[in-house]
Amino acid sequence: MLSTSANSLSLNIATNSDIQSHAKQVRKFLQFQLGRSEKTHKSALQGDIALLDAEIVTEVITISARDILPVPQMFYCVLGIYSWRSEMLWIVDLENLLGYPPPMSHGDTNQDVLVMVIQVQGQSIGLVVSSIDNLIELDLAKFKPSSSEIFSEDVLPFLHGYFTSSDNDIIMLIDAEEIFNFFSIKTEFNYSQ
Repeated sequence: MLSTSANSLSLNIATNSDIQSHAKQVRKFLQFQLGRSEKTHKSALQGDIALLDAEIVTEVITISARDILPVPQMFYCVLGIYSWRSEMLWIVDLENLLGYPPPMSHGDTNQDVLVMVIQVQGQSIGLVVSSIDNLIELDLAKFKPSSSEIFSEDVLPFLHGYFTSSDNDIIMLIDAEEIFNFFSIKTEFNYSQ
C-alpha cells in the first residue's frame, strides 16, 4: 500500500540512492579470448577469457599481416608498425606478450589479424588477439586482486585482477597501462610519432 508519510518517502529516496550507487560500480568491458585453439572431437573452442576497459578501446580492426611493416631487432611480441589514421601504430601480439602461443606466426603475410586499438594517456597501440567476444557489464564489487597462485608469471604483471563468471570461469582484467609501461622501459621501443 502506498503511503505519503515521511518514513515511506525517505525509504524510497534511500532505495533510489542504493540503485544509483550500484550503477556507479557497474562498468563496461570488451571481452576477448587468449590462447584459443580448436578441440578435435567437439569443434568447440578453449582458451582463457580476458577483458579490457571499454573506455580505452578506440576501435577494433581487421588488417592484413602484409600491411604490417616489420621493424628489425624489435622485442619478440612486436609485429611491427601499421599506418592507422595517418599515424604509425605499433602492433603487438598480446597473446605472445602474455606467454600464450601467438595467434599468428611471424612472417605469415597471407593472414588477417584482429587488432584492438587502445589508447592510454594520448598514446595508441594495436593489440592482436585471436577473437573478440562481446561488450559486457560487470560489477566492480565482484572484482578480485590477482594472485601468483592463480596466474602465471608471464600474465601476472599485466593484470589488474579478475572476475569469476556464473560458471566459476576466471575472467582476467588486463592492465593496459602496464602494457604501455612495459614497452616504455624498453630502449628499442619508442612511442614518439
